[in-house]
Amino acid sequence: MTEGSSSGRGQWSLYVIVVAVYMFWGGNFVFSKIALREMPGALVAGMRTIIASALLMAFYRGRRSEGRPALRREEYPRLFLIGVCGIAINQMCFLVGLSLTSASHASLVIGLTPFMVLFLALFRRHEAFTFNRAFGLGVAVCGMLLLQKPSTSAQSASLLGDLLILGAGLSFAVYTVFGKELAAEHGGIAVIAVSYAAGGLILLPMTLYFASRFDFSHVSAGAWWAFAYMTVVSSVLCYIGWAYALKRLSASRLSAFSYLQPLVATLLALPMLGEPITATLVSGGGLIMAGVFLSERS
Repeated sequence: MTEGSSSGRGQWSLYVIVVAVYMFWGGNFVFSKIALREMPGALVAGMRTIIASALLMAFYRGRRSEGRPALRREEYPRLFLIGVCGIAINQMCFLVGLSLTSASHASLVIGLTPFMVLFLALFRRHEAFTFNRAFGLGVAVCGMLLLQKPSTSAQSASLLGDLLILGAGLSFAVYTVFGKELAAEHGGIAVIAVSYAAGGLILLPMTLYFASRFDFSHVSAGAWWAFAYMTVVSSVLCYIGWAYALKRLSASRLSAFSYLQPLVATLLALPMLGEPITATLVSGGGLIMAGVFLSERS
């Protein structure tokens, strides 16, 4: 086998992992919606983050013998801030926002995340600004506004919910750009595990408060299975795959795969949640995806 073919095969494997991660994240919108039918968003966000952080830290500790340099003491405050923004705030905005809007809307709004990553990368001078990127942003924002058009068949969607989902996308963009910088030296798993632990620590008091006042006996097996998917598959396995890619791809290229999330979420939302595919959803989502596509091609 030649060196070129080995490199090509490794690149294909990398993209297969990234595609799988974003497809499973697309399913997360639907499974989260199932869990949120029976549990409040703030409680689900806290439990998910705390359990996932424990699993990710265990995985990280088992891989510390790989020879990468250890995190330095001065880097922990930065990781803590990344965890607060990219994990704690992200989970709260995502799950509370999802409880107020439809899975289809949420997945389309989160499609704006590549723009946020791009502009943060521009700010950090990792990327170059072009007219095409500005035009693409304008097209995508028009799609976002179109999604807010009232529809009798999409009563579960709301502006507040969509704005919270937008906040989740922004916090994840911060996480992607600033986490990328640390991942280059220490590996993605170190960044994700420690920052997730910081997010779990921040959400722990709130989680204990809500858990002490919630009757878990009324939660069905289906909701618990959905919660398990959210935690083990979406938060742990997907983040491990994402961490692998984070060190090998640029932040903007990695985030561009979020195109897959609205496609998977919308296709699953129809049979699993009964959310209809409306003309407004297709038009607004099409503009968002077109805008992101135009921007990424520049």
